[in-house]
Amino acid sequence: RIENLAALFAKTWRRPPNAQELRGLVDDYVLEEALYREGVALGVDRDDSIIRRRVRQKMEFFVGDVVEVAEPTEAELEAWLAKNARSYARPSRFTFRQVYLNPDRRGDALWTDAQRMLSELRSAGGAMNLPELGDGSLLGYAHADSGAGRVASSFGQLFADQLAELPIGEWSGPIESAFGLHLVFVDAKIERRLPALAEVREAVERDWRFARREEASKSFHEKVLARYRVEIEWPQVRPALPGVESDEGSPR
Repeated sequence: RIENLAALFAKTWRRPPNAQELRGLVDDYVLEEALYREGVALGVDRDDSIIRRRVRQKMEFFVGDVVEVAEPTEAELEAWLAKNARSYARPSRFTFRQVYLNPDRRGDALWTDAQRMLSELRSAGGAMNLPELGDGSLLGYAHADSGAGRVASSFGQLFADQLAELPIGEWSGPIESAFGLHLVFVDAKIERRLPALAEVREAVERDWRFARREEASKSFHEKVLARYRVEIEWPQVRPALPGVESDEGSPR
């Protein structure tokens, strides 16, 4: 214990304690131990929520220390990745250009203008000036390697869903968004995919360990509770809880 006290002092102050300081550490420990034993003998630890939480926390730590020793095998990590593929899947990515048509500005001519512009774009190929052709907005005309989530955040989910269905290498549309209509040219598309374990190993192993700790904790709790016979005596008139209908004498 004395060696431990000295090591903690050195870690805190970056130097070993001198003889007087070490004696002070020992005296303080002796006093702490004596007061602790007297307190337990008097029962001052009972019905103390802070002490109860601390003891529970230490018991949970014991479980965590045991689980941390276990190392996952490649097969276990591969199985975890396959089972939770949705969490690690790489989203679709798009490189595209778009021309925006503002419904407030164009009114009844919106769809007619869209069809006319689409014909012009298909005839001209890449020769047309997109900012001059469409209506001004903050959406931007060119988007490179944008993930599906980013596209949905900028244009709305409706636009992102339609974008995923468009062919590559030609002008398409019009497709709708929360802002109006768009004519779109998809330059490149990378489909949603499940990455190899090597690409996401750190995240998979972290999540696997967390799940193991949760499982071990649940098993530990069940074993502890199995050693006790628990009887709950509900009061005849239970305290009223906001938003909960009263059912006197009925346990939950």
